[in-house]
Amino acid sequence: MAVDALDLEVPAGKTMVLVGPSGCGKTTTLRMINRLVEPTEGRVLLDGRDVRQSNPAQLRRGIGYVIQQTGLFPHRTVQDNIATVPLLDGWPRKKARARARDLLALVGLDPALAPRYPYQLSGGQQQRVGVARALAADPPVLLMDEPFSAVDPLIRASLQDELVRLQTELRKTVVLVTHDIEEAIKVGDLVALYRPDGRLAQVDAPQRLLGMPVDSYVSDFVGFDRGIRLLSFFRATGLNLRAEPIVGSDSTVAKALGAARDAGQPWILVTDSDGKPRGWLPAERLAPLADDTPLGTVPAEEFGHTFTVETDSLRAALDAALLSPAGQAIGVDSAGRVAGLLSYDQLRAAVQAAEATTKDAAGDAEQQPRSLRA
Repeated sequence: MAVDALDLEVPAGKTMVLVGPSGCGKTTTLRMINRLVEPTEGRVLLDGRDVRQSNPAQLRRGIGYVIQQTGLFPHRTVQDNIATVPLLDGWPRKKARARARDLLALVGLDPALAPRYPYQLSGGQQQRVGVARALAADPPVLLMDEPFSAVDPLIRASLQDELVRLQTELRKTVVLVTHDIEEAIKVGDLVALYRPDGRLAQVDAPQRLLGMPVDSYVSDFVGFDRGIRLLSFFRATGLNLRAEPIVGSDSTVAKALGAARDAGQPWILVTDSDGKPRGWLPAERLAPLADDTPLGTVPAEEFGHTFTVETDSLRAALDAALLSPAGQAIGVDSAGRVAGLLSYDQLRAAVQAAEATTKDAAGDAEQQPRSLRA
């Protein structure tokens, strides 16, 4: 038995990610929705209607489907691959191809790729074409079976970002299968975690899955670093950043040492003429120099990573602090100019405040009215 006693509801316009060990029934669940697998009992309802009441071919044309190896037709051009379902539905070829070119732009590809063949594209480009083909007839439901697992990590991260962006714009009802809990947490509004025997262990918003696992199996599956992952759900906006010790390259050693002394810090952040970070300087290196020495003539150490205050999470801020030689995170604005510094103590306080609101934040993500039930 691949899936046992499955009771799962997917809210309209949300992304449900099915995750679990190999052989636990994730893909079987997905295929029951479009009748590639018929359930031995129970019902699959789409907008309240049993899918068995629909002709299988017609049902599948109304559901987008993206698989791991894209499944593109090698003998057809990119635009004709994308136009497959619209053409089957009787669209004029000119209209279907125009739709294909529009979708290429939507998934982040140059429409000039339309006359090429799949073998002329990279793996990441082929996967984007697969997504475009699934969206061609504007289906309300999109099924995705390990869609990004066949590409390298950098391309995979880019495709995940693209899916999140598309979903923000299109609001499809998406059911996505993956074995990667990191991917599930990143792209899912809800995550359904399966046990090895095909039963559901927990269905929840990602932050609840990380913050309140129902048992040791769930806790072990999401990983020992689930506390760090949980920080991704809390914004860095509103952090109280420090303005000291930050000095410009045109400042002198005396001013830099004064700023370090006033802040009680052993490091000084030096910015360039545009206010962007140039690097860190330890006060002990500056102490032997003449007071009027320009900071711009003193080699600075790398500053590590920065985090963007308006858009990044506490996880990004923690990452910036860990990679900083000074142990301080550099917050920047959208233009990359330094907005302020964040110490470990400040970050710890922000994390504690975020943890205190975890239950409330997770409560806001409770499931909404459903349209797809399996």
